[in-house]
Amino acid sequence: MPPGFTFAKIGGSSRVKESQKHSARITAVLTIRGDGTKLPLLIIVKGHPGGDIEKTERPTYPEGPVYAVQKNAYMNQRIWSLYLREVLKPDIDCPSVVLADNLNCHVSSKSYKIIEDEFFCGVYLHPLPANTTSILQPFDVGFMGPFKKMCRTEWIKEEKVVTAAEKRLATIKRSIKVWNDMKQETVRKSFEKALNIFEI
Repeated sequence: MPPGFTFAKIGGSSRVKESQKHSARITAVLTIRGDGTKLPLLIIVKGHPGGDIEKTERPTYPEGPVYAVQKNAYMNQRIWSLYLREVLKPDIDCPSVVLADNLNCHVSSKSYKIIEDEFFCGVYLHPLPANTTSILQPFDVGFMGPFKKMCRTEWIKEEKVVTAAEKRLATIKRSIKVWNDMKQETVRKSFEKALNIFEI
């Protein structure tokens, strides 16, 4: 996540080659519990499922997060199902409510079926009311801003990387570092602000 400026030599072009444009794009899916406990990241890398990135780069990525490859680094039903099974399910051991926005794959019948058939401890998927994400979603209200700002700060400190593979790896490592550095209290305050909960 570089800052919102492009620098170029005076009189030179600031144009970016098409092959390099968005080559390091990832989506980091952040998951927390109401008590501030952070779950492992799900990192979606831009690439073709089953292609070179998944076959050759993926094994070199740091341990900890769950990884997926999608052509635009977007969430879709395949990846949401992976998220439910690989990130969420191992960390839920008591009755829980999963708050999700209204993205189609989040609220699909397949999502509800996975939770109903595969989660055995009273888990309920609860979509936020339509058009309220900016008001009610705890991360959007008080967590994503600091996370993105910290990612930008880390990016500025990094040494220059050249290849698309190096950029992807640097972006992944940056996201992991920032996620690990986020304080539990920041997470709790996000919930308190969004949901007006003072005791969780």
